[in-house]
Amino acid sequence: MKASAFSTTSTSRSAGLRRGLRKWDLVALVINSVVGAGIFGLPAQVYALAGTYSLAAYIVSGVAIALIVLCFAEVGSRFGATGGPYLYARVAFGPLIGFQVGWLLWLARINGFASLINLLVAYLALFVPAVSVDAGRAVTIVSVVVLLAAVNIIGLRATATTTNVLTAGKLIPRI
Repeated sequence: MKASAFSTTSTSRSAGLRRGLRKWDLVALVINSVVGAGIFGLPAQVYALAGTYSLAAYIVSGVAIALIVLCFAEVGSRFGATGGPYLYARVAFGPLIGFQVGWLLWLARINGFASLINLLVAYLALFVPAVSVDAGRAVTIVSVVVLLAAVNIIGLRATATTTNVLTAGKLIPRI
């Protein structure tokens, strides 16, 4: 392993990356990453399978996920450079494993986004039936992708604000 990868000084600042996210922006980002869109449809299915133990199942699952999140936070705190799981895998296990982790992470995110966009269209079709038709479905998917791309292009603050609003929109109905 290279010692420079474990540097506590931020090499990313010299590379031009901005540190524009505030603490609560990061909290919202992590919550939004951990709590999936299935949270809206899953409780009924969990209750059908687990009955009165469904709350305990959620608590046990939440604790397990919290442990995974803490592991990622611990490993992430050991690196000063950007790269996430790819960086850790490359430094710890070599370039081949880093390459594989990077591609698998990218493929998982692409598939996850495709699943989420399909779920969005399915939920939206309950309120707007025209969305479930081929042309309406395509227009909805393209519109959402273009809107999210535009938010990212506008800048970091717009992205953080959008993430905060979407996270609140995901959590408030659960309260």
